[in-house]
Amino acid sequence: MRKLTDAANDLMLLAEVIDAGGFSAASVRTGVSKSRLSRRISELEALLGVALLLRNSRHFEVTEIGQQLYQHGRYIRSEMNAAVAAVHDNQAEPHGSLRIASPIALTSMIVGRVAAEFARANPRVRVSLSTTKGTAESLTELFDLVLLPSAQSLPNSDMIAQRLALSPYVLVAAPAVVNAADNPVNPAALQGMDAIGWGSLDETSRWHFIGPNDQHADVEVRIRFSSDNLTVIREAALAGLGIARLPLALCREDIERSTLCVIAPGWAPPPMSIYALYASRRHISAAGKLFLSTLAEAINI
Repeated sequence: MRKLTDAANDLMLLAEVIDAGGFSAASVRTGVSKSRLSRRISELEALLGVALLLRNSRHFEVTEIGQQLYQHGRYIRSEMNAAVAAVHDNQAEPHGSLRIASPIALTSMIVGRVAAEFARANPRVRVSLSTTKGTAESLTELFDLVLLPSAQSLPNSDMIAQRLALSPYVLVAAPAVVNAADNPVNPAALQGMDAIGWGSLDETSRWHFIGPNDQHADVEVRIRFSSDNLTVIREAALAGLGIARLPLALCREDIERSTLCVIAPGWAPPPMSIYALYASRRHISAAGKLFLSTLAEAINI
């Protein structure tokens, strides 16, 4: 006869399968074989006398009761992780797994290097770093830490939002673009210029700038190229497709090499705050706390 602890474990596996969107992906994530996962869920269905998942070779669907039990499985998994984290917090060194989600550009600039160095310095921590497009969505359900850039304060939610740093942005363009525009010195001179947008399909876009003595200016530019990836935007700026708003950390070397030039010195786009999101202070592990302090120190050097 199956024990209550077996059912609790099966509920956690159910949550893993639904989160992953299937048995194959859940097997990769958990290390449990696909056949064992399927058998455990089938045994749970037999124990409860209900169908939790409708699946065949081409179809995967969660039943209504499966959705309800999924929420219980997530809760049990969360509490189990909290219990394990509490034990690890009392150990001499960080231990366990640390799942991090970070935007591609931020990962390339600094997070990838810091994560690799952190893993080397903490051999008992298994670090998993995934790249994102810079949106939170439901990532906090899949990761221990989600790094998120934002120009505004984050809305209130059940998540803990810790601001790690304030990242300055600059307006840049290739030398040929700057020369063709007669070296613009203020935002007004940027009106109607070709620009590289952030994920926008609109032909024009209104950009905001902050200048000396906290002056503000809005300029309408013409979007010639756009992307939701800052690394691609940097490449487009280097290719001479127009003016671009970029984190200073991403293009500092380009500016030093004069392959990109700062436009309208003294004026700049609003800075971005870099936040770390996690479920709660109670659930963040010692490894997560140490990684955040290490990352914050590296960003603010």
